[in-house]
Amino acid sequence: MALTLVAAVGFWLAENAQERRVVPTTQVDPEANQFFAEDFVVWSMDESGNLKYRLSGARMEQRQADRSSHVEAPVLIMEHPPAPDWTLRSERGWVSPAGDEVQLLGNVRLNRPEAPDHPPITITSRDVTVWTLSRQAQTDALARMVSTHREAEGVGMTLDLTRDTLELESQVRGTYVPH
Repeated sequence: MALTLVAAVGFWLAENAQERRVVPTTQVDPEANQFFAEDFVVWSMDESGNLKYRLSGARMEQRQADRSSHVEAPVLIMEHPPAPDWTLRSERGWVSPAGDEVQLLGNVRLNRPEAPDHPPITITSRDVTVWTLSRQAQTDALARMVSTHREAEGVGMTLDLTRDTLELESQVRGTYVPH
């Protein structure tokens, strides 16, 4: 009987030790924040240390699961030498973990102020995706462009800051006032 008791206690201790070695797995809540910042400004530089863009806003929350960021009232400033910088504003936004894609969600306003040889431009739309590396902004929604002597609107838009072009994709109509 003593031998049976010793064997049972030994078996129980071995099982208990095995259970203690198992590390419990916890699942990360995809909506859980890793950190947040309020009234923030982020500067993004290229490999040479030149400023690519600035992102500011009322609040930014970075998610633990995928390291993406959610932004309230984002303001994205895209450098555009020698022309003035573009300022893009929206109600809320999303930034990819690498910072190479920014989604400006809700009502979006893109603005370039006037400068010599560069008329002012204001574009209004919704849900605009910005690719910071290729320096392009795109939407499938209605977009309206207003400049000093021109107005145009269409469904779907691509703004290419590298080539300095604006393309409206369909249902385009506009007005040009000669000066």
